[in-house]
Amino acid sequence: MDPLPGDVRQQQAASWSAGMTRARPSGPQSRPSTLVYLARHGQTESNLLGRYAGYSAESINELGRTQMQGLAARLEGCGIAEIWTSDVPRARESAELVARLLGVPLRSDERLNEMRLGPWEGLTEAEVARDFPGAYSLWCTVPDRLTLDGRETLHAVAERIASAVSDAVREPRPVLLMSHVAPIRVAVLAALAVPLSQYKRLHMGNGDGVVIDRTNAEARRLGEDRSLQHELPVTGADSALA
Repeated sequence: MDPLPGDVRQQQAASWSAGMTRARPSGPQSRPSTLVYLARHGQTESNLLGRYAGYSAESINELGRTQMQGLAARLEGCGIAEIWTSDVPRARESAELVARLLGVPLRSDERLNEMRLGPWEGLTEAEVARDFPGAYSLWCTVPDRLTLDGRETLHAVAERIASAVSDAVREPRPVLLMSHVAPIRVAVLAALAVPLSQYKRLHMGNGDGVVIDRTNAEARRLGEDRSLQHELPVTGADSALA
């Protein structure tokens, strides 16, 4: 339900190719950190309609396929050795397309799956606001405090995506994690040590990619040099967010 990402400057991508990190003192104990790449699946019709698709079998649309082709082009030269993907069909389809273009293997990892939405699944955002006004208000202001029967909390999502990122960091070559907006947002917040209350501040459109350097507690958008920290002005864990 995020707006579509804008173009990125191709020439900047080289600065975040695989194996490149910010300079650190050399010495017997220092070694290059492994970068982890995360990307959101291509656009679906539900994204256009503002619908919480959840675990539906919906495919990506024509623009979504174009977004994945563009993502693969931006990842060339990054040294991606493998793609791990959510089991949800729209993410799996996106990952298969990118894996084919990059010529790398693919495997499923349920830790990358979409957030469980419970009674919200299949509803549009307007319908959720109408039918669950109290819960929706929390979601829009203090999303980390929302608990609803059948709906996964942000803390639960953060725990499972952190496990996947930790495993990817230990791989000898960079891995791309194909996932959804919620897991990617919370992974970035964790990398930057930003509280989950800031979840709504981070835009993550279809086809967007980010790079996490866990060793240096850093995260950047794919193809950009600036830290994502500048998009996340922290005003306190209890702040109400628009």
